[in-house]
Parts: sequence; C-alpha cells; structure tokens
Amino acid sequence: MGWCGMGFASLDPSCEPAVAGAASSTLSHACRMMMPAMTDPVPEPPALLADCAAFYLCMARAFAVPDRPQALTLLAADLPADLTELATSCVLPIAPALADYRRAIGAVADQPALLRLYARLFLVPGVAHPNLNTGSYLDGGHAGGSVAALADIYRRCGLEPDPGLRDLPDHLSVQLEFLAWLLMGAADAAGGSDPDRLPPVSAGVFLASVVAHWVGPFRADLAAAGPRFGLAANPYLALACILECAVQNDLARLAATGQPDVGRSDAAHRPDLDPEIARLRSQVAGQPIGEQDLAIIRARLQAAGLPSGHVAIPVDERDRVMGLASMTPPAPPSHRQGGPGNG
Repeated sequence: MGWCGMGFASLDPSCEPAVAGAASSTLSHACRMMMPAMTDPVPEPPALLADCAAFYLCMARAFAVPDRPQALTLLAADLPADLTELATSCVLPIAPALADYRRAIGAVADQPALLRLYARLFLVPGVAHPNLNTGSYLDGGHAGGSVAALADIYRRCGLEPDPGLRDLPDHLSVQLEFLAWLLMGAADAAGGSDPDRLPPVSAGVFLASVVAHWVGPFRADLAAAGPRFGLAANPYLALACILECAVQNDLARLAATGQPDVGRSDAAHRPDLDPEIARLRSQVAGQPIGEQDLAIIRARLQAAGLPSGHVAIPVDERDRVMGLASMTPPAPPSHRQGGPGNG
C-alpha cells in the first residue's frame, strides 16, 4: 500500500514503532491494570489483526506533521486508497467520513497551505485548539499522570523511545503506532509465525482504557476549530471521525469475541489510576473535609517540617486572613480572542 510503504515503519515482525528496545519480563502496576485475566475469548484471524494494525499505523502517520514535500500527495491520494482497502478487510463503516475527507483534502491548494492548516490547528500556542498530546483530555492538563503511565506501559512492553523521537508518550501518533504494534504482535502469535510475540498488553484493553477516553473529545475539538479559525476545509476533522468510528467498531467487535473489560472505558480502567484510588474517589468525592481530616493534614505537614497554620483557616477566608492578593492570568493573545477568521 502506498501510504504505509512510503518510508514509514513497516509492519514486519522485526520492525517496531517509534519506540524500540529489548523485551521486558516484568510489568509495572500500570501495565498490569490493563491486562485482566483472559476468559477464553474467541481468537481473531491473524489477517484481520494485521490489517487492523496497518489501519492504525496509517492513522498515526496521517496526524504527523506534513512537512515532507510529497505530504499532500500522500494524504490526498495514497492515504484514501489505503483506507478504502483496509476498511473493507477490517469491516469498518467509514465510507461517509472517508468521502468527507476526500472532499476536504481536495480543497487544500498546495503543500504550504497544508502545513499552515496543520500549524493553525495543532501548533499555535493556546488552549483553544485541538491537542495531539491527548493527556490533556485524559488528565485535564499537560504532562499529567497519564504521560508517565503510558511511558511505563511502553517500557514494560520492552519498548523505549527512539533517540530521534521528540513527541511525548501521550502523543496521538505514538499511541496509535503502539496500538499497531500490539495488533501485529497478536497477529504473529495467532498465526503461529512467532507465538512468543504475543504482547503483554491487550490491544483491545488499550483501546478501551486509553484511546476511547480521548478520541471523542479530540474529534469534538476539531469540529469546533473549523468555525473558530474560519477554515474553509478541515481534513483533520474527517480523519478524527474516521478514527473514532474505527475505535468504536473495534471495541464492539472485541467485546463480542469475549475480550474481558473491552466493553468498559470508565475512569477506573485508565492506566494512570490505581484501583484503590478509584475506589476511594467513588466513596469520598464531593464530601466535605472534616476536622479529623484537617488534623491528619496538619500532622503530615508538621512531620515533614512544613508550615501548617493555614490549614485551620477556611479556604474561602484564606486570602484575606493571610494577606494574599488574588491575581488574574494574562489574557490570551489577540489573535486567539476573536471569532471565526481570527487566529
């Protein structure tokens, strides 16, 4: 296929995504959380798993910076052709979104226009734009717990960042390449060509525990970005719709085969959340902090040699009593404030 074959990582068993390294024999707590005991799920055909791996690798490359001279040709011709072929073999109902993508990418005039569009959507500083570092959707901010948890999952699967890789572990393309690696490993194991290559993390559980949490909000942000930035065409919105459709379809298929916990995507199954913390949050979330709680906080602070006097002051009164001044964060740059057409 033209898109996967143009200098991108192949799906040969010897090839790994943008993270590579020696296999690890132990799994961290975060990784173990994503590996519930299997209950005799229905095995999937190796060819289907391999084609699904190729699909997610295509999607990973589609969201990379389009800075190659031939990027527009690849996105406008090779990618749709490959996705059409893979949609058939993977039984993905993406035809409407793929038609939208063809129209949108066809409206991009040239390579510089494509690069400007990408920069407008993903590279301009500020909060009012879609974020390829999906930890912002998982944690509500940048460089949260999911970033470290994902890095640990990759590492415990025997993968280490390539020295030339500049993206963080929560980058959309890194996650989708990892998902492709998981699927290809499962295909090799199921086909008997390399039974020892079955990844220690289930691709289905990774989909449910991580990708399913951010793909919808990411697509929604791209939908809002079009009118906000006055974009005449937004092929990346169509790509996000294709990705969301595929994730939902794959989760439904895997759940039907008996994959445990694949049908669930609640917060308790996120890779960065300890089960005990999830249990405690569900019990105490929203409850007021009592005097006993404050006493524990004071004792912990004092034991650490830290000031604790402020704990006795009600939060609503703390600024006034302690003489602290409230501050207002600076306004965003003018090009981020206006309506459609600005930015």
